[in-house]
Amino acid sequence: MSLCLTPAIERITARITGRERSMFAEDLERRRAQLGEAIRGSRVLIAGGAGSIGSATLLELLDHEPAAVAVLDPSENNLAELLRTVRSCSRAFEGELALAPLDYGSPLARRYLASVAPFDWVLSFAALKHVRSERDDVSLLRMLEVNLLGADRFFRAVREHGHGRAGVFTVSTDKAACPVSLMGASKRALELLLWEHRSGGALQPGQAPFARATTARFANVAFSDGSLPWSFLQRLAKEQPLAAPGDVRRYLVSPREAGQLCLVATVLAPDRTVLVPRLDPARDLTDFVRVAEATLGEFGLTPERYETEAEARTAVGRERSRARYPLLVTRSDTSGEKDEEIFVAHGETAEECGLAAAQVVPAPAVGSASLEALLALIEDGAVRGAPVTKLDLIRALTEVVPDLAHLETGKNLDQKM
Repeated sequence: MSLCLTPAIERITARITGRERSMFAEDLERRRAQLGEAIRGSRVLIAGGAGSIGSATLLELLDHEPAAVAVLDPSENNLAELLRTVRSCSRAFEGELALAPLDYGSPLARRYLASVAPFDWVLSFAALKHVRSERDDVSLLRMLEVNLLGADRFFRAVREHGHGRAGVFTVSTDKAACPVSLMGASKRALELLLWEHRSGGALQPGQAPFARATTARFANVAFSDGSLPWSFLQRLAKEQPLAAPGDVRRYLVSPREAGQLCLVATVLAPDRTVLVPRLDPARDLTDFVRVAEATLGEFGLTPERYETEAEARTAVGRERSRARYPLLVTRSDTSGEKDEEIFVAHGETAEECGLAAAQVVPAPAVGSASLEALLALIEDGAVRGAPVTKLDLIRALTEVVPDLAHLETGKNLDQKM
């Protein structure tokens, strides 16, 4: 099923990373029988499953023959495209596939979970993932409403109606380790929320905890929806100049590798752990200018660098006529950008787990008082309309994530091309 992913994107990513073969290929081949035993004949629920990473994970799961898969996602367009992708695969999925245009934290999602037979595996990819979503009070509240309040409501409904009997997985991010952005801090708080529901703690007393829970932090997924590489494809289609920071280096994984990482974390990672990929900064870090150049190369174009937005905007037609394309190279000076990507925070220890391509970070001890206060504050601002400010939210987030070192420069990505 994974062969249904866009070949051009996988090809460009392989050119950038130097990996012609998935970094998880060895682990998947060695553990294929274990994966099949865990998934074959099971019922799987995927929240936020029509996005880039969720759909890539779904295609990996389908290779192991679950009996039924349900996908919840508020984007009906992405759901339609996901269905087309699954139905167009050379190997048809014989099980039941149900799609519902639902926000995972909504009352309708809870109603849905109350009406269906229990799912064995529950995976959640629902999130607002952009650092630009912390630009102001309202945007930040919406991000926290989705990433934390919605997750708590979803986890409560999953527990209430007996889902996730085999395990629950939710996706995190490398930005959760020593976060400098509020988005990264929200995902670190999400990890803590997951451990609370795994422990059966005070967030929902009297109900059985999750039987098993895991998460994963990983790198930038090449060409995932809304990412900078994704924007390169959009800009080419609209004949707009490309723009990329020249001073930012990041780890990159292909969409297929992202789906495989999430599958491995769901089934093969030990309970109560964060799976982190084994990537080498000397070998695996790349910059977005190189990604832009590789993308242009896929279309037979050579980059022509420009220094100002105005010059780049007016150069598209002229450069296209000679098989070149304007590339604006910028400097990173916006709020929340990390100097370097790390997967293991200060005070954490990565441990071996029998996988060639990944390690795990054990979950910390849980304590829900500050997390409950943060959830209550988000609900006050996002649902009840209380005058909750960005500063209020930063203070509450810092209580939950003490190593949050929020970097505020006064600039955001909306001010750039």
